[in-house]
Order: sequence, then structure tokens, then C-alpha cells
Amino acid sequence: MFHNQTKQKGNLLIMSIVVMVVIGYLSLNLLKVETSNSDTVSKEVLGTQAWFLAHSGAEWGLVQLFPLGQSGVDDAICDGVERNPNMALANSGCSHNPSVVCERSEVSYHDEIIQYFKIKSTAICGSGANKVTRVQEVWAKEIN
Repeated sequence: MFHNQTKQKGNLLIMSIVVMVVIGYLSLNLLKVETSNSDTVSKEVLGTQAWFLAHSGAEWGLVQLFPLGQSGVDDAICDGVERNPNMALANSGCSHNPSVVCERSEVSYHDEIIQYFKIKSTAICGSGANKVTRVQEVWAKEIN
């Protein structure tokens, strides 16, 4: 039996269209994965920057609460008011200084009043869909 060449014309055209559609579908899915990876890396970098900025804000609050070179506590910062210490934000991805709030609480233990201080620092980096917030809390106790 011999195959008729005239009946097989166009077979290659249909196969090439199917192959092009499959390759196009695979490339679109690969593009979606790559875009997702790019967003994840951006958020991870901004999250790390926000974490370190919040950490710096908490350390600033501790230095205000326990001034270097002095003994005792300067609890003027612990009035529940939000403060924004001036931090160097150039080229950091963060556009706002951290928000630092200090609150004082007293606990009675064996007829002795012990003061505890909670410093909460919040930092926001990025904007829009890539906005990342990190919060750090530090607790300190006054030593008599």
C-alpha cells in the first residue's frame, strides 16, 4: 500500500500550531512564577529593612529610658505618647521613621512596687502592594 501524499498536506501546519500553543502556555506559566518570585524577594528585602528599623527604634527607646552614663531610669519617655526618632533613611526603602511608644506599669510584689516598661517600635517600609510592617516589643524592669 502506498500513502497518498495529497491527503497528508497540512499535517505539519496543525502540529506546529499545537506545539506553539503548548510552548506559549508553558512560557506564560513560567512568567507568572518568575513574577511571583520577584514580588517575594522584594517583600523579603523590605521586611528585613523594616525589622532592623523597628529594632533601631526599640534600642533608641531603651537609651532614652536608661541614659548612658547615668544610674537609674529616666521614665519621661514612658507616657504612652508616640515618638518618631530621626533615623537615617536614605536609600533604605523606608520612607518613615519608626513609631516608638513606651508604657509603664507597676506591680506590687511583697509590699514592694516594681516598675515595668514596655517599649513598642513599629516600622513601615515600601508602598502599595509591597508595603511591609514590622513591630518589635521590648520589656524592661527597673532595678532598685
